[in-house]
Parts: sequence; C-alpha cells; structure tokens
Amino acid sequence: MKTEKEIHTLIIENDAEAATAIKKILQDRQYAVTLVSKKDAAVQLLKERSFSLAVAGEAEDSDSPFHIMKEIVMVSPMTSVILITDVSNEEVDEKAEGYGIVGHVSRAVKSEDMIPLLESFEAIFRSF
Repeated sequence: MKTEKEIHTLIIENDAEAATAIKKILQDRQYAVTLVSKKDAAVQLLKERSFSLAVAGEAEDSDSPFHIMKEIVMVSPMTSVILITDVSNEEVDEKAEGYGIVGHVSRAVKSEDMIPLLESFEAIFRSF
C-alpha cells in the first residue's frame, strides 16, 4: 500500500521469529516499522512520538498482550492496536472489549490472517 502519509508502526514482540514475520508483512506494505521487545520501551516510545499502529504480542517485561494493549491505549489512545495471541476469539472479545482494537492474529502470524486486518486499518487511516 502506498500513501502520501507514512504509516509509523510499533511492534512489541520478544519472539524473534514472530517479530520478523510481522515486520516483513508490514514493510511489504510500505509501513515504517519500529521493533521493541519490552513493554516499557514501547511505552516510552509512545510518549515520545506518534505511531498510527501498534502490533502487540509477548514482551520480556509483560505477562500478557492484553496488558500491553491497556498501556498503549492509556498512553496513546489514537494508536490502533492489533494483538498477537493464541487465546480464543471469545477470550479476546471479552478482554479487549471497549479498547477498540483492529483485531488479532495467532502467534503463527500468517499473512493471510494479518492482511485483512491491515486493510481495515488502512481504510480507517485513509479516512483521517
């Protein structure tokens, strides 16, 4: 996807394989990607600069992507969030209700699961 505005994206993931898969999908769509493995580093970056999208998975200093999601929303409420988790759809719906996430993908990070979420996000992004 090419746009006039660059889409700055923050990936929070401590698993190198998952992080690399996510980064490749995003860079293939021309996103500007910043990668961190710790929640605290992500929070600090969100305080310092603007990110349109955050992809939150497992972090070295957090026990859950849901805790990372909550921190992101508290620090940067205009940042859209995609979660990386293997919990059931019902559990994601329950734990993420009210946080306005774009959606979630499994830890396998398949591009066919990620692309529809990115397309939804991009439609929202273009509307601003």
